[in-house]
Amino acid sequence: MTLGAMMAIGGASATGYMFLYVGQPVKLIIWAIPISVMALGVAILWDDLRG
Repeated sequence: MTLGAMMAIGGASATGYMFLYVGQPVKLIIWAIPISVMALGVAILWDDLRG
């Protein structure tokens, strides 16, 4: 559960940082990394809380 929470928070904060503070255009593959980490963390949390 801790792993899922840390991954979800870390992915969300990295996405927010990229959205707010990166001034130059970022390639789609770079956006996919923190979003994928956040989605994996949410999936881990969902599995832990459901079962």
